[in-house]
Amino acid sequence: MEVLSSAQMMEADRYTIEEIGVPSIVLMENAARGIFEEFLKLDVKKDKIAVVVGKGNNGGDGLAVARYLINNGFSVDVILIYPSENFKGDAKINYDILKKYPVRFIQYNENVEFDCYDVIFDAIFGTGLSRAVKGVAEQVIEKINFSKGYKIAIDIPSGLSGSSYEVFGKCIKADLTVTLARPKIVHVFYPSKKMCGKVVVKDISIPDFAISKLNSELFLLDNDNLPFIYRREPDSHKGSFGHNVIIGGSKGKMGAPVMAAYASLMVGAGLTTCVIFEDYYYYLSRYPEIMAYIVSGKDFYTREEVNSVLDFVRDKDVLTIGCGMGRNHQIKGFLFELIEKTKHSVVVDADGLFHLDEILLEKLRYRAVLTPHIGEFARLIGTSKDEVLKNRISLAKEFAVKYGVVLVLKSADTIIATPDGLLFVVSNGVPALAKGGSGDCLAGIIGGLIAQKYSLIDAAKIGCFVMNVTASLLMKGKNEKCVKTTEIIENLYRGFNKIEANQ
Repeated sequence: MEVLSSAQMMEADRYTIEEIGVPSIVLMENAARGIFEEFLKLDVKKDKIAVVVGKGNNGGDGLAVARYLINNGFSVDVILIYPSENFKGDAKINYDILKKYPVRFIQYNENVEFDCYDVIFDAIFGTGLSRAVKGVAEQVIEKINFSKGYKIAIDIPSGLSGSSYEVFGKCIKADLTVTLARPKIVHVFYPSKKMCGKVVVKDISIPDFAISKLNSELFLLDNDNLPFIYRREPDSHKGSFGHNVIIGGSKGKMGAPVMAAYASLMVGAGLTTCVIFEDYYYYLSRYPEIMAYIVSGKDFYTREEVNSVLDFVRDKDVLTIGCGMGRNHQIKGFLFELIEKTKHSVVVDADGLFHLDEILLEKLRYRAVLTPHIGEFARLIGTSKDEVLKNRISLAKEFAVKYGVVLVLKSADTIIATPDGLLFVVSNGVPALAKGGSGDCLAGIIGGLIAQKYSLIDAAKIGCFVMNVTASLLMKGKNEKCVKTTEIIENLYRGFNKIEANQ
């Protein structure tokens, strides 16, 4: 599903109205009906309802929703932020109709309070806002937020911009946002996503071909567009599903490559080998299915180990590099030769990213998945974390296109950027993943999927999605603080079962 900016949504509206000929009042009516449908599904008290409206089309949507509420027997107050003389076009049509209904209109003043309402519909501003709210609207937003009622935002929470994930002033903190046609940037990226609550997308008769004309490059990854997960043929064997080699670890960080190897095993790689120093071989004793390749080093990799590793990986399928590898300057020589002298598909994570430079990135072109978190990506491109957070959509795209890699920029709203300039947002991140080891787990999952002949892009998509689904399932039975990364790995089958049931 495409994720749109305000400008793109406006163009889709325009095309539908002007080129196709669907009257704008029909779109508004469809929006109101869809919003009302979501309201009916709520298991909340609904004795007294407020619809708070501004003067634009978002207010018009709210007025039409109020009509649906009254038609179905609900008690509704319509609270006008601005004088009714400001209504124009479709909003004025809906206002003129509603004036004939048994509804109480309240012109907002500082004495109006919201605590008496069970449900409050926010129809103050639409998607086009580009600056902080001031004046009477700011006061209303503050009062709504402090009230006890269930808050439903129409399209986006008022005070946010449809084209930005920044929270640049006061805004409604919604329990539910019902957005129209497609999700907007504000709905899928933090910090604005936190203000939206649950987000539901409703069709309002803007056709898919009108959206496709926008040539959107940003998509929300969900069950509908997740790559197909193949079932195994009954005559398949371990050789059918590839060999993933995990190369990482250093003194004090040997658990990282072992977790990556365990994740590769559990995601279905036919064979998984962990390259490991002899003194730390015991780390693998818990997982007899994982093979070991012993190297002579002690605390970290140097050029002395590279020839042995190159000989071993020659006939393998995938290299997953970097988990717990360390940052000693000697490691870069090992990494340089390993990447230069192989043609394998590669997943580079964690400390492996620390040692990358322009030369190594060029050698990884069209054969690598890079999995940095925000801080690692900031170091990789030579900027600050704040700059990455502020501009992560454009920076991720530019990097993936420039270097011809699949970039997995990890955060609560992970971005998967492809070499051809497309971006996929994995917006189902959960706080149970906010701990050490999650990145190692993801690297192992992606490497294990590539071993099974999934493309680099599909492996990244499936890997991110199944890990998040699995963590979400575990959170239903455990406190989110207490979910271990190894538990996520052990329960990956539950994530796959849920995803495959929807395919």
